[in-house]
Amino acid sequence: MFSSAENTQSNNPKWYCKCGICNGKWVPKRTFHRHTDEVFSNKTVPLLPKYQFDEAAYRDENLLSPLFSGANTTLLEAVTQHLHVFSTNHGMSKSALTDVLKTEKRTLPQPNNLPASYKEAKDLIKHLLIPLYKYDVCVNDCVVYRDNTEFAGLQSCPKCKEPRYFNGKVRKSFTYMPLGPRLARWFGTFNLCKLLYAEKISVRGTLTDFIDGSLYNSWFQTGGVFEATEEPLCVPLSLFTDGVNPNKHTSSQKSMWPLILTWINLPRTIRQVMGPMLLMGIIPSGPKGCEPKTLEPYLEILIEELLDLTEFPLQNAYIGAPTTVKVALLQFLCDIPAYSKLLHLSGHSALRSCPYCNEVGHYCHSLKKTIHVSNRHFLPIGDKMREGTGFALQDRETKNPTTISNEQEKQMRLKYDRLPNKTQKQKHQKETGLKGTYALMKLPYHNRLHQMQPDGMHTIADFISHVMDMLIGKHDGVNVRSCEKSFNRFPEIWVQQNSAVTEALPPQGTKRNKKRRLNEENVNPEESIVLHPTPWSLSKEQIKTADARAASITYSIAHNISPGPHFSKPWTLRTMNAKLQFVTSGALAWCINGFLPKQQEETLLLVLNIIKRMVSPQLKEEDIPKLQEDAHSALSLFERDFPLSMQNLVTHLLHHVVDGFPTFGPLYGRWLFPYERANGWISRQCLKKGAEEATVMETYVVYDWCMYMVMSQKYKPPHGADEVMNRVQHSPEVTTFQISQSQDKDVILTEAMSAHMRKFYETSMKINIFFFNEYASEKYSYSSEDRKICTKHHNSRKNSSIVKVLSGHLQFGEVRMFLEHNVNCTLQTWAVVDVFPLGERKDGLCKFQNTVLFQRLVHINLISDPLVYVQKDNFVSVLNDADIKNL
Repeated sequence: MFSSAENTQSNNPKWYCKCGICNGKWVPKRTFHRHTDEVFSNKTVPLLPKYQFDEAAYRDENLLSPLFSGANTTLLEAVTQHLHVFSTNHGMSKSALTDVLKTEKRTLPQPNNLPASYKEAKDLIKHLLIPLYKYDVCVNDCVVYRDNTEFAGLQSCPKCKEPRYFNGKVRKSFTYMPLGPRLARWFGTFNLCKLLYAEKISVRGTLTDFIDGSLYNSWFQTGGVFEATEEPLCVPLSLFTDGVNPNKHTSSQKSMWPLILTWINLPRTIRQVMGPMLLMGIIPSGPKGCEPKTLEPYLEILIEELLDLTEFPLQNAYIGAPTTVKVALLQFLCDIPAYSKLLHLSGHSALRSCPYCNEVGHYCHSLKKTIHVSNRHFLPIGDKMREGTGFALQDRETKNPTTISNEQEKQMRLKYDRLPNKTQKQKHQKETGLKGTYALMKLPYHNRLHQMQPDGMHTIADFISHVMDMLIGKHDGVNVRSCEKSFNRFPEIWVQQNSAVTEALPPQGTKRNKKRRLNEENVNPEESIVLHPTPWSLSKEQIKTADARAASITYSIAHNISPGPHFSKPWTLRTMNAKLQFVTSGALAWCINGFLPKQQEETLLLVLNIIKRMVSPQLKEEDIPKLQEDAHSALSLFERDFPLSMQNLVTHLLHHVVDGFPTFGPLYGRWLFPYERANGWISRQCLKKGAEEATVMETYVVYDWCMYMVMSQKYKPPHGADEVMNRVQHSPEVTTFQISQSQDKDVILTEAMSAHMRKFYETSMKINIFFFNEYASEKYSYSSEDRKICTKHHNSRKNSSIVKVLSGHLQFGEVRMFLEHNVNCTLQTWAVVDVFPLGERKDGLCKFQNTVLFQRLVHINLISDPLVYVQKDNFVSVLNDADIKNL
């Protein structure tokens, strides 16, 4: 608890004291010794770390011995390299690694120390791995047979009476990887611990991450969870869980639930990588591969460890002494179905399905689902749209969104548990949206409303999918029009029968499906049903034109999307990131330009513009109120001008996403994309059918150790072996360069280029040039943390390398190459750009002639990200620099 090392950074030497009074402060030497004597006399504070981590084990002579006589590679390096390849390559089996080791062992000079099998390699570093705990579980997920509980020696479940064993074997088990030893390893390694003490760079008034939000800062203020504790000695955690089907075919049902923790204190570029993510365990599936009936017994294992680690001593390698570390689970990142299972909430189809406010949905009998027509609740009191003209509910809206307190919710959940029968519990759930108490409520600082954040990834991606389906008329039918008729909206589209109109739009699908749909809607198939065109759907010809436009777009290599007929073949936008980029690049707005009636088109463009602003990597605090006002207004107009079938929970949650920016920060810091990639890694490691969860955890222990070796720089993987983890070794604030496989070339600068460089350094960057290298190295790719400019294969138009030159004019150019230039021992990056004629803004688009005027040298800070554009008749129209509201 105490450090005898002096603080040499101060003129007055001070000592680091961790007694109950000082709580980790630098105090005078006399005070330190006085407090030390009091602690020893009272024996109230443990001086030994709770978990031991011996970094000296990595300096063992056997591990550091040469692989063979005269080799420069040590045994530890060779084993780490093989295990790193095994754990990072999806689908590589243990037998395959054994074959590789046997072959290499025969090839190397004899004798050599290389292990001959996977088992030998793992046994060699087994003492360095984090231990795993395996628990027997009831086959129906009722209890976990732990040694410290009353269920330890039972042979059958006390609740469902199912036997624990079958033919002498455990029917179901759960493998758990503890958190404490991993924290001890992190704090006990200097290269990792110093990341916690690194000064975080932030721009005042700008939100770039979750740690910039008001919620994170409240944890360290008076009354917060980490009150009076240094930020590096706090471990705030976030929990993610979701169902994963490891089978390639969805027909083979299998749903297992990984429990993943992330360390919020770490920089975003580190904590969102699978290595630093903390996979605690994988909850096995239920009978016949279905979802587990409950997560509670498994969460209790995690919660008990969190309570045990609330405040515990660890050896701090950065300070060189034991320190008390505080651990708390303060954030939940899940989608709505996972929230429902984890926090015992109603599903997305319930009347009280919103987990953030007391809004009650409206059950529409025509649509046979719940719709949410409360968009006007979020408008200012004096807004004209509150009058109700054109909305589903014609009365003036006077309500505002309301929530319940944490204590009120607790009492409602306790009341649910005390109800005597299932019928009364279902009624209580329908009224409140709550299903009773859950395991996470045992945490003394748990507050669901503050720690449960809106899932922006699924919400926005699902909304875009619904908009695309609406545009192509996928869900248009009698039920949608009957819904509008019941609310007395859009009389021109109401269903007509026995009409002679020939321009009818028949229900989509085959004849068999058409007959079945008509029967379900109690309509005689002999009668003709006329579906007039709607103001929100495209005709067949318009869909063909929109597909042609979508196929003609050129995207940059930084975009995870390819041109294609995205309207008639929605699977071409197969990923959530592709759907998001289809909107943010301006492609969707351009594809449907001029097809919808003016009112619907203006409203839809407003909503698409809101989505583009919502997903910005950083937000200025002064711009957030305007964004919230515009979002609430645009979504209210969306309710007025588009079918009520679009007013589902997804549309309602968009309000809460924008309202959460001041508290939780921008979406960029809490996307679920990294967690989905982690789930992908888990599913691809399920090689052994029938015991997937335990197999993945055994592989993850090896992967976790390999990532530790990489991050601590005890092992440096070959170039390109793991680009993501290579970037982790650098400071997140430092720009990193990724070099292509081709050899660098020294480019002799022309006189004009040299003069341009000198002028730029002396005027723009205000650098006094003492050393000026007339040569530059040619590079083919460049990336930084917040933007990517990739220009491989510049001569190919498969990917865009057209950028905007930030010169105060509509100046555009095509990047031919990047140059790294050394001036005053500082590496600067320039781009050789083919400059086009000045562009003009017309109909909301920037257009310029595709004719190269001259070649110019431009500093990397003065060019934009690669642009998305369309080329026609020797003119280029830029989409992601468009004024989307004026298209």
